[in-house]
Amino acid sequence: MTALDSGPVVNVPPDRLRRSPLSRLFRVQEAGVLLVLAAVILIVAIPHPRFVGVQSLTNLGQQSAFFGTIALGMVFLLAMREIDISVGGNYAVCTVVSAVLVRDGLNPWIAAALGIVLGMLLGALNGVLANAFRLPIIIISLGTLTAYLGTALVVTNSSPIGGQPTNSSFYRWLGRSYLQIPAVIWLFVVLCAVLTVVFRSTRFGFAIRAVGSNEEAARLTGYAINRLRLLVTTMVGALCGLSGIFTLAYFGAADPGVGTGYELSVIAAAIIGGTGLAGGSGSVPGALIGALIISAIAGGLTQFGVPANWGNLVTGIVIVIAVGFDAIVRRRALVRGRL
Repeated sequence: MTALDSGPVVNVPPDRLRRSPLSRLFRVQEAGVLLVLAAVILIVAIPHPRFVGVQSLTNLGQQSAFFGTIALGMVFLLAMREIDISVGGNYAVCTVVSAVLVRDGLNPWIAAALGIVLGMLLGALNGVLANAFRLPIIIISLGTLTAYLGTALVVTNSSPIGGQPTNSSFYRWLGRSYLQIPAVIWLFVVLCAVLTVVFRSTRFGFAIRAVGSNEEAARLTGYAINRLRLLVTTMVGALCGLSGIFTLAYFGAADPGVGTGYELSVIAAAIIGGTGLAGGSGSVPGALIGALIISAIAGGLTQFGVPANWGNLVTGIVIVIAVGFDAIVRRRALVRGRL
């Protein structure tokens, strides 16, 4: 038997042999939203070239990283057909509590660690309550969102928290830039890489996708649904705390209203990035790109001098276009057998 005869004959469609590099690009799950991001930046940059300057792009990445870090975890929840809308409140509580602890004399590094632990506990609380009452997390988080935001107001007495020792190593290391890139952007990129591997290539990630695809089948197979839900909400809470302490390190202060509206940006970033509400699949890198799109839109509106009351309208339209374009790319890829 020759080498040519050593295996079954595979009929490769002729069109696959003639694929161009551009057509192969559309095998990438995030290709659609990546093109949308490029289009948004291009539309703004043509009349406003400074928009693509180093400082402007750095600011864009930094703004994206604060809520985008949480969006990376939201991908896991959406893949399970769950949504946590309390993330903005969790983020706010972690930020202001850490700031108060530092102001009152606690070592900033210890306060930061406690802030992350607090975020994990608040996230876990959503999972515990959802499991105990057998309710979707979105229902539980409707209540905890208000409770967390209220806690931030109580802790701060509705006032900004200053008095931070900004000369300490915590602020100098986490609030600075490395290679002209803020530390929070490095965090964002590293977390994206790590969580992409976890989501795509580990048993935990496979279990998340299995539950989202068919929860009853996953339960019969032996997956511990409640435990998975608790683990994911705890992880999302940890990301809220982590983003909160980097926010504190960068600004050197905290405001009780810091997380207001973040839940919408977090969920939108994940959905724009290709994680649908149907569950069973998702894209962690897509969430990163989705966060960049949201920040690019906000920055673009500022460049064009669009009044604030038009901002949500324009943002909503672009979000719909982004999701629709991504859906078209996915559908074409599915028809051609690329997914």
